[in-house]
Amino acid sequence: MSEKKYNKNSLQGTVYVLLSAICFSLGGVLIKSIPWNSLSINMVRSILSFILIFAYQRTQGRKFVFNKMVLLGAVLNFVMALTFVMATKMTTAANAIVLQFTEPVFLILIVWIVYRQKPKKDAVLTCILVLCGIFCFFFESLSTGGMAGNILAIVSGVTYAGVFLIKKFPGGDFESSLMVSHLISIVVGIPFLMRETVFTPTVWGYVLVLGIVQFGLSYVFLSRGLDRVSPVTASLTSTIEPILNPILVAIFCGETIGMLSIFGAVLVIGSATVYNLRQAKG
Repeated sequence: MSEKKYNKNSLQGTVYVLLSAICFSLGGVLIKSIPWNSLSINMVRSILSFILIFAYQRTQGRKFVFNKMVLLGAVLNFVMALTFVMATKMTTAANAIVLQFTEPVFLILIVWIVYRQKPKKDAVLTCILVLCGIFCFFFESLSTGGMAGNILAIVSGVTYAGVFLIKKFPGGDFESSLMVSHLISIVVGIPFLMRETVFTPTVWGYVLVLGIVQFGLSYVFLSRGLDRVSPVTASLTSTIEPILNPILVAIFCGETIGMLSIFGAVLVIGSATVYNLRQAKG
């Protein structure tokens, strides 16, 4: 009986994480469709997401926590989210999401450098393959002009790794850090939103979907999913995001990427997925 309940919870958790990944994957096409500054986009979607996550926290009876670790996590979340929006504006959606997906490798490197924990052979191999994939993106960007966007996407991946690392420290609270990061985005983005001139119903429609679905519901689904499945299962299920994101952009925005970038994406996503599978078995 308990086994059936466990399997049911695991299935529900996987579905929640899958829904989260689908919501997140809308980011590329929506960000490229909104003719605003990156800070303006990040600000408005943060307002909508904050309201949704705050309501979810109240209904679940979860308390808001604030301390130094929560604040550090909030700053990392803010930088991660903003640099991803900027990268999506400046390079292809595929480059932005796949390079952000290098987060597990930077997590390995940070633990190695800061905590002197030497990585195992499979982790080293994963790092090498991912770095080769990154090289493919940068090499192709020499001719396409997306170098700055690629660098910002890398920064997003590094800070994303920091967010996961913060969760392991005493006092860390993911939802609280997320809400504080939204407040930072709102304060920083106000002057930039005041300079915007295009406020058509279509633009507001994109913004509403971006804030409520892509940035709000995605985190709610992810939170519920992580309560029911292991982080590894969640990570593997989330690999649909870097695949679906550029597909949607290609369909609705007509954006395509070169064969070298596709090869780089296979290296990054494939090696990260295999590494997660090996970690699960270990």
